[in-house]
Amino acid sequence: MTWRSGTSGASRASRATGETTAPAARLADPSASRAVLIEAHAFTRGGAASRDRQRHLDDRPSVAAGCGRLAELFRDPEVWGLPEERCRIVSQPTRDSMLEAVHRAAVEATDTLVVYYAGHGLLYPLSGGLHLAVPETTKDKSFTAVKYDDLREILLSANHVRRKVVILDCCFSGTALRGHLSAGDDTIRLADVEGTSVLAASHATKQALAPPGERYPAFTGELIALLEEGAPDAPELFTMADLYDRVDRALMRKNRPRPQQLNRDRGAHISIARNRTPRQEPPEPDETASARGTSRLGGRRRALAAAALVLAAAVGLTFWLLPDGDGQRGADGKGPSCGKAHSVFDTGDGTQRREPSVDSVHNAACRGDFDTMEVAMDRGGFDGTGFSAAAPEEVIASWKKRPDRTSFLRGLATLLESEPTVDQGGLTFSNGDQAATWQRGPGTVPDSHYRWSGYFLCNGPDSDHPACGPR
Repeated sequence: MTWRSGTSGASRASRATGETTAPAARLADPSASRAVLIEAHAFTRGGAASRDRQRHLDDRPSVAAGCGRLAELFRDPEVWGLPEERCRIVSQPTRDSMLEAVHRAAVEATDTLVVYYAGHGLLYPLSGGLHLAVPETTKDKSFTAVKYDDLREILLSANHVRRKVVILDCCFSGTALRGHLSAGDDTIRLADVEGTSVLAASHATKQALAPPGERYPAFTGELIALLEEGAPDAPELFTMADLYDRVDRALMRKNRPRPQQLNRDRGAHISIARNRTPRQEPPEPDETASARGTSRLGGRRRALAAAALVLAAAVGLTFWLLPDGDGQRGADGKGPSCGKAHSVFDTGDGTQRREPSVDSVHNAACRGDFDTMEVAMDRGGFDGTGFSAAAPEEVIASWKKRPDRTSFLRGLATLLESEPTVDQGGLTFSNGDQAATWQRGPGTVPDSHYRWSGYFLCNGPDSDHPACGPR
């Protein structure tokens, strides 16, 4: 199976400035788009589940609430503005009513088609592949559930739809990433398909989470929170890559199952939601007013600026002299060097992209901010400094005890200011003495989120690690 970067058709402009180049996002046209939101939350029939727990599925009342709220947000003009008749909820469906609703939307849509499913996902030993539960589904009979491949076939046949999005909030939903949502290169060119994106709540072998007592399932709840509150550090439109990155980080901070994403062609840049609180660009200065006030306020502003610089220097110096050691000085009496992280790199086809987590780790190392570094670490296991696939909190606890904390963090910050090598697996920063690695998570593609997977001391306990290279 060939995965394509969502940036493969991106403009090469702005390389000189070091900024990521990507197609400008545009909001999916509400008048030409359709969304089908499917939920199955009740599976107890005549007390059958209470009599035979081995065969019947548990009810999930939060699923209905999450589906309903997500539909409200898709219809909200501040988010997407999809007309109600073009945003259909299918609650407690039968197998036929689920597939018919998806087929109808696929026939009607010409711009973007979104299919959301929340409920139980099942893997049957003999039939294989992901199955989506409906109310009559039982654990022992695969024919009582809907094969995801049947739903996918409907989407494949809708080659007049330019952009397709599938969002799955169910156990084992990452299994859906194993197949494409577009039939082949020739079909793509003929249909002028812009891209496809599959966003799954869990890994192919993991269960999704619907915490008891919480209003929404974990994955859908974070997606709803993002659409309700927005993100002040993001642009006006959320792309599918943005939604994945931010929901993933929110779930990671809560130590909950992490989502997966697969994008094809320009699927990462599909946008189905506005950002309620976008980043505000500073207003252009009024040159006339500025000129009038320069002579009167210039001296005062310069004095205030100088005072602010002195105060900032004093605060920074005080921080690095704190007795708790988080800002302990190294042997040379200086704090970590803080240049600029090399977070912009070439993906291999001439396309420039930025990895924000590199900036995050670099800046945290300069501040001695261990909490931020822990959040950035791969929750599946972090390698290096004598550890192998360890829990991030275990690694951080060890780092805090180091007597050479300042020089250790300075080394990390300086390392991330060098240019990384890029391969299909991710990024590697190396200078011979240290190495830091960023890797893509399972099921992601080159334009998806990277994880900080390791920091190796090549002249110490990690000298034999492949990231350190031959010595």
